[in-house]
Amino acid sequence: MSKKQIIYITILIALVIVFLITKINNNVEKRINFFQADSAKIRTIEISNIKDTLRFSKKNDEWILIYPFENPINTFQMKKIFTEVLPVKTSNLPISESESSFDTYKVTNSQGTCIRFFDENDNVLDEAIIGKSSSSKTTPARRPNENKIYKLEDNINYIITAESDNWREKTILEIEKNNISKISVICDINAYEIAPSDSFWYYTDGKSSLGVDINNKTLQDIISSISKLTVNGFVDNNYEDYKEKLSSPNLEIGIELFDGSSHYIRIALDKDSKYVLQFDTEESHMYLVYNNWVEKFIKEAIDFK
Repeated sequence: MSKKQIIYITILIALVIVFLITKINNNVEKRINFFQADSAKIRTIEISNIKDTLRFSKKNDEWILIYPFENPINTFQMKKIFTEVLPVKTSNLPISESESSFDTYKVTNSQGTCIRFFDENDNVLDEAIIGKSSSSKTTPARRPNENKIYKLEDNINYIITAESDNWREKTILEIEKNNISKISVICDINAYEIAPSDSFWYYTDGKSSLGVDINNKTLQDIISSISKLTVNGFVDNNYEDYKEKLSSPNLEIGIELFDGSSHYIRIALDKDSKYVLQFDTEESHMYLVYNNWVEKFIKEAIDFK
């Protein structure tokens, strides 16, 4: 055997050994990060299913919803993407590599929810189709161009949702309590005003007037509800459907501030215990609140004593 042949055989043996070692290592189970995107490079996130698509973008270090409309988002919900979704672990060994298992784990294009991460140039950094599981502790997932299905070691379905209501910021007004100069209320049973005066508040309804202790529960409920106005849901582009109801609202609230600004709220019964709320003169977006929020304002003089 020539020296040249020995060299070729040696190289071949080395390649075989490397192949076998690689194959053995690939069959050894390891915990790995499922997502490979560098969080520092992510500038856009898209979440979509067969019905809806949401797109978020980072602008001036803040995340906002940019599609299907532009709106502030719940920062706590976005934080979960970076603290719970991106670091989620899985085994390097898939639970299935068969396309026939797609239906079982709900990771088809029509059944799953797709999440994509983009960089500043709109290049895809990573993407996955998130399925559904009967387990509350795991989530099936696969890459769109692969048949391999992995079991993620956490249930992230409640985070990766294309329901816009789950992402939108539900606090639509925040004001300093000591900036409120007057609150005017017109409801079915009464029309009254309350305003601060030195160390107490002053109530008047045209029939009676009285000083209100700052610790009065009714007063505190109203001030708290106004200073941080948080809604339960959203109504988009349906103003015409509610126009007639809002022309004769069940509740009207006027808010005047010491800085010279003001806000006006109209609330009309929608159905069951839900009310539609119009903030100022907005028509593109309206809001939903429940009966327990509305009842905080339907008061009479005796409630402030």
